[in-house]
Amino acid sequence: MPASDAGNAADREIVTTRVFNAPRELVFKAWTEPEHLRRWWGPKGFTSTFHEFDLRPGGVWRFVMHGPDGTDYKNESVFVEIVKPERIVFDHLSGPRFRGTATFEDLGGKTKITFRQLFESAAAYEKVKPVAVPGNEENFDKLAGHLATMGLNRNELTITRVFDAPRALVFKVWTDARHLAQWWGPKGFTNPRCETELRPGGAIRIDMQGPDGVTYPMTGVFHEIIEPERLFFTTCAHADENGNPRLEVLNTVSFAERNGKTVVTLRAVVVKSTPEVLAALEGMEEGWSQSLDRLAAHVTRERRGPV
Repeated sequence: MPASDAGNAADREIVTTRVFNAPRELVFKAWTEPEHLRRWWGPKGFTSTFHEFDLRPGGVWRFVMHGPDGTDYKNESVFVEIVKPERIVFDHLSGPRFRGTATFEDLGGKTKITFRQLFESAAAYEKVKPVAVPGNEENFDKLAGHLATMGLNRNELTITRVFDAPRALVFKVWTDARHLAQWWGPKGFTNPRCETELRPGGAIRIDMQGPDGVTYPMTGVFHEIIEPERLFFTTCAHADENGNPRLEVLNTVSFAERNGKTVVTLRAVVVKSTPEVLAALEGMEEGWSQSLDRLAAHVTRERRGPV
């Protein structure tokens, strides 16, 4: 039975409702722009990597949710209806099939969201309900937190990702220039120059080259190295005509073992920025997310052969 067949919905529909202290246009934006949506979508402790987000009737939404235990959950949906800023309808096709409908009601500066999940069968509903009901509430908790930050400068970023590889290997590909050059930077970038001096006070020099051929030099300094547990280093980029960096970031990366896998937590704090690098700041989280995707692929390749 297709998810669009309403039938008797009483025994197979989950309804989650909440009022958010934010205008409807902003809440709708958080639901429909992937750079915002992936920051809050999913239960507590989950993160998401988006692979396709085509916001139109018939458009596909494909992403992977990363659980806190390292499990990946592939998701695929097709958008059915988009009525800005009132309603979003999509069919979830992977795993338990359901039709999702989110409605946005203007309450005079606040927004009431009603999110309905109509499952294709009562059996699927009963199986998912114990997880989906609290998961939806946690999802809305994350949305409320993200709405509080929208429109503000994002000068601090924390990302946690689980890699299916031993900690020694993950630490090595973060610190060995031969490996670092293979994954550093967003999708489509290469690193024709990548040099590291792995010692406190040691220099980092990376020339990132974009798909358009433009080179973006970056320098840095290691401040603390605790192998294989922790890295603390500064990165400087977007130098002006006098060689002074317009963007300076303090980065802390921790590596924790978990059942043969490695939990990496990155914390990046912007300590210096100028108006000229606003676009880079806005794209910092997306850039790091794509870099970590590339790191995951590189680690997988390395596990297949000697390092």
